[in-house]
Amino acid sequence: MTRMLLLSIFGLGLVAQFVRPVGDALEGKAYLGGAVLSLVGYVLYSEVQKLNAAMRPAARETVLPSSLKPYFDEVLRKGDTRVDALGFTGETVIYQISRSLEALPEGVRPRVAIRILVPDFTKPMEIPGRLDGAGQAADDEGFREELLGKVRGYERDMTVLATRQERERKADLDPQFRVLHISPFLKFCLINDEQLFDGIYDEVKKRPADKPPDRQVLDLMGYDASLTYWHIDAGVSAREKCKQRKELFDTLWDVARPLTPSAS
Repeated sequence: MTRMLLLSIFGLGLVAQFVRPVGDALEGKAYLGGAVLSLVGYVLYSEVQKLNAAMRPAARETVLPSSLKPYFDEVLRKGDTRVDALGFTGETVIYQISRSLEALPEGVRPRVAIRILVPDFTKPMEIPGRLDGAGQAADDEGFREELLGKVRGYERDMTVLATRQERERKADLDPQFRVLHISPFLKFCLINDEQLFDGIYDEVKKRPADKPPDRQVLDLMGYDASLTYWHIDAGVSAREKCKQRKELFDTLWDVARPLTPSAS
């Protein structure tokens, strides 16, 4: 309403300046000045509104990991893409972006850099781990080997996909995996430093191991955990959150080491 009022005053002032009957009816002598002043007020009001919107906390949207594909579809079709992800095994990102890469239309050949940072499963850890005889968390070398095998499998899958994408001239894909001895509870995916999907592994599940059957393992669950979606265009809070995650990832990536190849 304020904008409409200011625009109405501006328009009426201009009409009164150049249409004498209207001016006489209003009995004013400074119509043009008043009109210009109204226009300035309108512009200032508009800018203040934009500033308020920029300073307002970003509206948070939740996204399921299984719903990431449309976001990857969009950025890959626009051109070159960089994806940085921190997670348990990398499964969430690898599965969804692989589907998007496979579905790329002809004529679109982006350069795609993917960096996946996961825990170092060659080192002892209690979660993921097992329950010892006293019901306490303990390291489980066999479980770690199983998880490490999964990560190596994802790395092989991405290498094969990169080779096929290059042969079919669909995308120039550069997937990299690194490991660091850190807690795997935090998970996030950052696309082009602009879009962030941020969450945690929100459940530790006690379940029987495959071998031997009487062994209880502590497994992190989070594939279906909701992710908070942030976009840098959503305001100061969103830009700051994306910046913080980028700085965190870059720091961890620089001190991490490449995934060791399988002994086989």
